[in-house]
Amino acid sequence: MKSFLKFAKTSGIYFFGTVLAKLVTMLLLRVYTEYIPTGDMGTYNVSINYITFLCSVLYLDIWSGILRYFYDYHTPEGQRKPINCGFAIFGISTILYTVILVLFGQFADVQYLPLIYLYGLMMNLQNLLGYVARAYGKNVLYASAGLLNSFVTAAMNIVLIVGLRMDYRALYVAGCVGYLSNIVLIAVGVKLWTLIRPSAFEKALFFRMFRFSLPLCVNSAAYWFLTSYNSVAVSRMLGMEANGLYAVATRFGSFVSLFTSCFTMAWQEVSYAEEASSRDSRSQFYTSAVNAYLRFMGMGAEVLLPFIWLIFPLMIADGYSASRDMVPLYLLATIASSVSGFLGNIFTAMKKNGMLFYTTVAGSVVNILGVQFLIPRFGVQGASAALFLGFLTIIVFRIFLLWNEVAIRIDVRFLVVLSVVLAVSCGIYFRGDFRMNAVFFPVSIALFLLSFREMIGNLFRKIKK
Repeated sequence: MKSFLKFAKTSGIYFFGTVLAKLVTMLLLRVYTEYIPTGDMGTYNVSINYITFLCSVLYLDIWSGILRYFYDYHTPEGQRKPINCGFAIFGISTILYTVILVLFGQFADVQYLPLIYLYGLMMNLQNLLGYVARAYGKNVLYASAGLLNSFVTAAMNIVLIVGLRMDYRALYVAGCVGYLSNIVLIAVGVKLWTLIRPSAFEKALFFRMFRFSLPLCVNSAAYWFLTSYNSVAVSRMLGMEANGLYAVATRFGSFVSLFTSCFTMAWQEVSYAEEASSRDSRSQFYTSAVNAYLRFMGMGAEVLLPFIWLIFPLMIADGYSASRDMVPLYLLATIASSVSGFLGNIFTAMKKNGMLFYTTVAGSVVNILGVQFLIPRFGVQGASAALFLGFLTIIVFRIFLLWNEVAIRIDVRFLVVLSVVLAVSCGIYFRGDFRMNAVFFPVSIALFLLSFREMIGNLFRKIKK
């Protein structure tokens, strides 16, 4: 129960910051779709996907290594060691990142390449500092920095796109300024200048963290073929305009992120601490957590579908209206992605990242094959279907491996019920009108609360005590 309360408290803090930040981002969809043509949106989306791939390979997801090894030390001096080793790896990665982009610019004419380079660098730096803040338990600072980032980015986008009529390069500029505000706030909040000490660098730990993060790097590269590759494939097979529509549909995956990112971050900290304490009740702990997460995500999806249907015309300009029917399948794929990530954090907590790689590769292969087969036949919907099948493959493999490692057990009966509920929800989304979705929305909320009646009751009883 202590772990659950810590998880609930941490999730609440992340949820507050994440919800507000994502809502600000979602409100900008009207601006994007009103002023940026679908082709330009597709070009921007592809460039971000490519830079994300490069960064995922070069930066090794080292911030996860910092967070994991931080919990192995219990003194201020010791805790500085993984931070300094992580910064050293980050510095080497940045040098390689710079060299590659400079050389690439000599042979290819990419519009706004300097802005793309800066966007990737700032994105990774704010990830690094954010994990340092989380390691020290400064979750309010982390959430506040994310919120500031969103507000600054939103304000800059409105000024540049609406006020100055800047083209899609405004998205890069606003993103960089938003990341910078995040970086400065966290750096001041954690007093970064007091943490960076050459004397805290430890060669042995440096190589341990490098070996720990290397599978995460390869896993991230394989993960790119599960997510961003689909956008690249859509642009190649169907054109930039189709990719622009797909990009807007993917933005509604951010509604899932309202819930998943905060729970995933809290889950990282609780699971890492659980492994560091070497408790014997891992089977019960992980079984309860995974089943609760599956229930939350699945029932959350049936609430989001009618809600998105109702608000879509308010948030999206007419030029992007075709993207509405692309939302449900991508939403389900995003939920499958979140579940696979939640399961993946268990392997990271157990320092068994090698297992992550094999499952991710399996999912990537399914996705790539699915993309080649489904997009020519079903268009953009084929990209989302392939993505869903890829993540479903990962989930199945990871559950099987966890069953062997910690005897985890899945509530299969609930999954059958959930499949029926989601089928009904999707049917109403595609075939229903405004009235049907308006009626189903409160019904879906009631079903969501009903599915958590025992947990809600236990929580209230715990609070009363």
